[in-house]
Amino acid sequence: MDKTSKELLSIGRFAEASRLSLKALRLYDRTGLLIPHYINPHSGYRFYHLNQLERARLILLLRQINMPLATIKDMLDAQKHSALSILDAYWRDVETDMEACRKVVKYLFTLLQEEEAMAYFIEVKEIPQMHVISITRQVTIKDLNHYIQHSIETLVAYARANEAAISEDPMGIYHGAVNDDSNGPVEICLPVDRILKPTNEIGARSIPPTKVAATTITRSQAEFPAILKAYDAVFDWVRHQQRKVMGPPWEIYVGNPRNIGPDDPFIEISWPFR
Repeated sequence: MDKTSKELLSIGRFAEASRLSLKALRLYDRTGLLIPHYINPHSGYRFYHLNQLERARLILLLRQINMPLATIKDMLDAQKHSALSILDAYWRDVETDMEACRKVVKYLFTLLQEEEAMAYFIEVKEIPQMHVISITRQVTIKDLNHYIQHSIETLVAYARANEAAISEDPMGIYHGAVNDDSNGPVEICLPVDRILKPTNEIGARSIPPTKVAATTITRSQAEFPAILKAYDAVFDWVRHQQRKVMGPPWEIYVGNPRNIGPDDPFIEISWPFR
């Protein structure tokens, strides 16, 4: 190799031409995203070829939209059509996340401007023993609605295939929170008239008689993060009654989102307590 080639740039000159910092270039070298064209075996100095500038400048632009380094590498190493698909998929995820952030900010403004918390009607229910079939998964908040609907459809089909009657509305048991820091797990249950045989995907069990504090909310009230108000209302009611919550909260899906309006009953939030 001609080490004096005019097409080779030192790391410093390459940093100036690409507008990437020396720290960034060293990181991209370690991760395989942008490897120097030549490294002097005696001095360890890094040299880049002029034809690497295009890749470097694309990396700079993609980092401006906070694309992760691994995704950038996949995109730049892919064929043009695949690269465009990766960019499109990433940006759709960004816009989805931004819409979720807008909802949180709107909720915060509403929360901070309210002089009094919205009143929820809380009732106590004695839930008899239930036989359920269920699907349990860890799930992100953006995939939650799809997971719930798909799981219910799968459970209904399994119940019908086994000639079991559906005894109550489907429900979700939140064994862990679902937010940006936690992904459940969430167990989607379908009450049936008898115990069915489990499969690799579908569990089967009995839920013992349970006392719950519950409130029913409309479809519009069930939008995240507004639904958190209802959760807080039920939890606070239990605490004010000097009782203790027992186990994870339930969501009982009393309405089908495909055929109800924004002001129709949609979810009953129930919290077991004693």
